[in-house]
Amino acid sequence: MLKKKYIGAVLAGALALGAWSGSAMATPVNVNGVMWDSSSPFDLTIQSLNLRESSVSNVGDTLMGYGQIGSINQDNHFCASCDLTFTFSYTVSDINGNKVTFDNGSFQFYLQSAGSYNAADPGSVGGSSWLTLAGHTAPQTDYSSLGQLYATVTGTIPQPGQFSGGAGLLDVTGGDAMPYIDSNTIADGIGGFADLHLNSEFQSKPASTCGGNVSSDPNDICHYPISGTGSLTGITAVPEPGTIGMLGLGLGFLGLAMRRRRKEIDNRA
Repeated sequence: MLKKKYIGAVLAGALALGAWSGSAMATPVNVNGVMWDSSSPFDLTIQSLNLRESSVSNVGDTLMGYGQIGSINQDNHFCASCDLTFTFSYTVSDINGNKVTFDNGSFQFYLQSAGSYNAADPGSVGGSSWLTLAGHTAPQTDYSSLGQLYATVTGTIPQPGQFSGGAGLLDVTGGDAMPYIDSNTIADGIGGFADLHLNSEFQSKPASTCGGNVSSDPNDICHYPISGTGSLTGITAVPEPGTIGMLGLGLGFLGLAMRRRRKEIDNRA
């Protein structure tokens, strides 16, 4: 039987590691300069601003857009030296009244130098790849077909009015941020799991320089007459060093104590 002092040593080691692991988990995640605190009560919330998207009218049309991330976990100082921007696209697969279903969804997030993004210039989006996402197929109540993104439109489909909105699920497929966002924690209702939930609000609001004209050129701001905001929510997939570390160090102290105990027995023999 172990002496009390050895048991105390094991306990002290475990408590020390517990304190260390708690502070380690509070350390912000840092992916190429983009930082966020995974212990935040808002984790994980990625919110966009300056979102622009194209207009769609019929099944088969491509919805495309771009924008900039404005905050992560409610913090708008998540990167001191970069802009985090994105592009996205979906294909209209079904229209039923004011409800639109989309498939073939994809997002590409970029890191670019701070101040290089210009919301009025679609061509200003670019840089190094930070994260890629793909649409995740899941059912949605009150929609007639299965898809990856679902929109309810006020007004008309090509010219949505105020309070139009969309929702869908996304899977992480690549990028340096993948290990921290690939959590597989959102049940899709059909036996699978997604990484992120997408919510958006949008309305028709062309740039004043377009004069009501819609351009066919994706590099022209007039190709994107719809303005909006969006958010991605999930859980940061940060490894928890506390559980593994506490077990390892605790077992280490226990092994040391047992070796000492065996040595004492051997010496007495």
